[in-house]
Amino acid sequence: MDAETARTKATKRVVALEGDSPENTRGSPALKRKVARSEVSDSVKLARGRHYHHGNLREDLVRCGKKQLREVGLAELTLRRIASETGVSQAAPKHHFGNKEGLLAAIAASGFRDLTEFRFSRLRANMTPERRLRTLLSSYVAFAILNPTLFQLMFAPQFKEPETRAELDEAASQSFHVVARAAADYLAARGKDDEDKNDPNSFARVAWMCMHGVATLIIENRINPFGATKVNQEQLTEQTLDMLFAGTQAPAR
Repeated sequence: MDAETARTKATKRVVALEGDSPENTRGSPALKRKVARSEVSDSVKLARGRHYHHGNLREDLVRCGKKQLREVGLAELTLRRIASETGVSQAAPKHHFGNKEGLLAAIAASGFRDLTEFRFSRLRANMTPERRLRTLLSSYVAFAILNPTLFQLMFAPQFKEPETRAELDEAASQSFHVVARAAADYLAARGKDDEDKNDPNSFARVAWMCMHGVATLIIENRINPFGATKVNQEQLTEQTLDMLFAGTQAPAR
């Protein structure tokens, strides 16, 4: 839309509000001033490439931040860049997140929600409890491989303030308990009643730690130490899962 079109639309908007016709605008000084102000506003928006933002700005900023994270990396990600990409003022991200750390924590929290959705998307209705749990665990590794920069941010150490971590902690906790509930179903199906050895939360924690180690080593391309038998990503993931589940089948000491 060019400046002339903007002025025409501005005039029509004001005329409609005043209940007047275009022919009568010349005789109304007040109306002239309103049209002039509207013309200036539209011209400024056109010149700056800005627009009024509709919808959930906070979520749009997070989505844009995740996109920038993929494209330029964490070191180059700035509030200024995100604001420019979203089409809002530089003050907008600060209003919602306080500072860059606040925005990064929100992006990390969104990453955990994405992880949960990704896990559920790989489940099928006819899965056994063991297959369901194995799928949830292997999906953790698959998600990390697909989103390495986001995955690393999700566990970044810079989020220290309680108010910054609240949303992140909640999203991370929900992701963990998806696995813990599946672990409970798996152990119940196996008839395990030894609470010390087969506590679902304990199993889920150990399983998560193992999968996190696998994911990290894959991202850093360090899954084949010198002298060890070489494996690919899928083989390493399956070997780790086999050892985890074998542990639940061993007799209690």
